Parts: sequence; C-alpha cells; structure tokens
Amino acid sequence: MQTTVVVGYDQTPSSERALAAAADHASRRGSVLTIVHAYQGPDGAAGTGNEPGDAAAELRRKAATELVDQAVDGVRTRHPGLTVHGTAVPGNPAKTLAAAAHGTELLAVGDRGRGGFQGMLLGSTSMRVLAEACCPVLVVRGAATTPHDRVVVAVDIDAPCDDVLRFAFQEASQRGAHLTVLHVWDEPWILEYDEEQGRDVADDVSAIMANRDERLEAHLLPWQKRFPEVEVFRQVATGSAATVLVEAAHRADLLVTGARRHGDGQHGMQIGPVTHTLLRHADCPVAVVPIA
Repeated sequence: MQTTVVVGYDQTPSSERALAAAADHASRRGSVLTIVHAYQGPDGAAGTGNEPGDAAAELRRKAATELVDQAVDGVRTRHPGLTVHGTAVPGNPAKTLAAAAHGTELLAVGDRGRGGFQGMLLGSTSMRVLAEACCPVLVVRGAATTPHDRVVVAVDIDAPCDDVLRFAFQEASQRGAHLTVLHVWDEPWILEYDEEQGRDVADDVSAIMANRDERLEAHLLPWQKRFPEVEVFRQVATGSAATVLVEAAHRADLLVTGARRHGDGQHGMQIGPVTHTLLRHADCPVAVVPIA
C-alpha cells in the first residue's frame, strides 16, 4: 500500500527547505507527496473565497492555488517519477496541516513562516502542529550543508521506544547513513548528593552506566537484525539531554526523537522541554515520532 507524505508550504525559504526534504523522503520511500498551503484573510480569519461578491477572498483563493500549482510543478521537475498533489485550504495552518496529515506517513514543516503562517514566531508553527498531529512530524531546521551521512536518534530506555527506533532505522537504511543511538542519563544529581555526603560514587556511576548500556543494547538488537545494512553506534551519556542532543545535531543530517501522545483519545503530542529546545536550536532537521 502506497503511503503519503504531507508538507506545509507557504513559499518562504523555510518552507522551500521543508518541501525539498519532504520530496526527498517521499522519493526514497515510494510515497505520494501532498503539498498543502493553508491561507487566511488579512485579519487572520479563513478566506474561503465562497462568500458571494467577496472579490478579495476570491483573489486570495486564486493566489493560494497558483502558489501550490507552482510548487507542484517544481517538484515534478526535480522528481519526475514522484506522484505529487497540491491543495490550497482556507483555515488555521496548524489545524489544517494536522488534519491533512491524519493517517499519513509523515508531516513536514519548516521552522518559521509567513503568509499562511503569518505572525507565527520561530518554532511556534511546528509546536502547534505537533500539538495536533497524529503522525511523525519532520521540522526542517538548519541550512543545507555537506551531508554527514549520519542519523542520530535519542532513546529513552525507560519509555516505549520501538516506534522511534523503527523510524530512525528506516531513515538510516534508505539514506545509506550510519545511525548513532544516543541515550542520555540526566539524573547524575543523585550521585552528586551521595558524593557530598562523603561517599565514593565512582563504582556506582560505572555500574549505572553499564546497566543502561546493556538495556540500550537489548532495545537495539531486534532492529539491528531487521536492518543489518545499517552501521550502528550506541552511546550512553550523562548531563543535560538538551545540551547533549543539540551538540550531536551539529554532525547529523537528521535527529529523531519521541514525544508522548495526548491521552484520553486526543490527537497530537505532548512536547517536553528537551524536544522544545531541539526545535529551536538544532542545526539539522528534527523528526518527532509519537509514542504511547
């Protein structure tokens, strides 16, 4: 069954990068690409173009449709074998994109915008989309650089991580990249307290790190068997998870992390402070995968 990749597009440089990344992703996976432009009136209201005699709304609709048509033509030129569709939809950008991506493989967005995303600050579009989306969301950050041939995935061994690992291994395999699996133990303050009480904590640190490395290896084993072509490096680090991951992003083409779904049947993900920091400061695209 052919899957679909959705990308939010508003003709800004950020959305152009998101469009390029989404087209590459769809090409690698043999997916259909759907380009969505959400547009609003000058006061932020949806400009449907359906109001009788509303010439301004009709002009907005035509301009939005032309913008999407140009984007579709550009992608078809760069990816002749890719199936590409485009749609211009009146409404709130984040809600529109999340709805368009329901049941799809991936939703890609840039990290800032104007026009359809007018008035949104750096990271706020992605944050609002993440709060609504049910599928993995790729937030395209950073300028185009020489490829590192490296995907980094952040793994919390104390939470469900198979969906995150599946996504990361698939990406590394299809990109022909090696995969760095990074687990950050961010509670060394426990040992610092013991050290202040005069205890020698060196052995405790070694034991904890060894245990976490063993647990990480156990999580990876089934995925390494499934993707034997992917060269995997695993690392257990201590300190601030946000700092460690932002540093790792300097040498990566993609950073993959997870976020818990909202409970009680609600759509979207709960974005914690670490992921929030990555969405604002990572030097490479960030894929956020929903987990139970």
